[in-house]
Amino acid sequence: MVNFLSNKKWFSWNPSKDTIVALITALIMIGGGYYLMVHLPPGSAIKTVYEVILTFLLVVFPVWWLLCREDGSLEDLGIKKEGLVTSLIISLLITSYFLYYALSQYSFYGSSLIPHFITNALILWEPFFIFCWLQLRFDKAFGIIPGILLAGISLGTYHIGTYPLGEVLVLALFGILFCAIFRITSNLLIMWPLTWSTSSAVGTLKGGFLLGWNEALMAGVVLLVQVGFIYYIWKKTRTKKTVPLN
Repeated sequence: MVNFLSNKKWFSWNPSKDTIVALITALIMIGGGYYLMVHLPPGSAIKTVYEVILTFLLVVFPVWWLLCREDGSLEDLGIKKEGLVTSLIISLLITSYFLYYALSQYSFYGSSLIPHFITNALILWEPFFIFCWLQLRFDKAFGIIPGILLAGISLGTYHIGTYPLGEVLVLALFGILFCAIFRITSNLLIMWPLTWSTSSAVGTLKGGFLLGWNEALMAGVVLLVQVGFIYYIWKKTRTKKTVPLN
């Protein structure tokens, strides 16, 4: 039932092409990928286009790489049936805590919090990129502990320049904690959409960002395209594998 205990490879050394590709994507985000998405002129066309393209690629590229190039499966990206119930229970507990915190600390925003929560729930790219892509690649290459640390630190470091240094450290620590929680089941459901809808909502509010209905609409459109692409690639590779050889 619990992957965290069933895999005893706390430390290992088995880097591969996947490891290199994951490191490159992490460095792109740390080197300015995320910074530009936040700091391009607000409301400008270039910011909108850049944000849509980047958030789209942060999901579809790992799916394409693993399923089309490496002959992998969605299970390799945490999209699986195993651990669904455990993931849902843990997610509900975490969500309850952050929802209570957000409502107690930011109730003065009133109904403006509704689109803020919805937008964060619709954002797939960040939990998918951190946990399902980076952490699972680092876990496979270096072991459970390095996987947790590297992915968690990545979450903090690509926020440098966007948040004060103290908040970046807090994000890294929360990233490490969440990576440890994710490793319990290695199932996307444990982090998204419920956990992320409230924990990320608190994080963005602390950073001074209040997301509205326009952001929710854009996040919804991007999510539909991402899910459509995942389904298309899954269907395509599944069909290819089931075609009998002559």
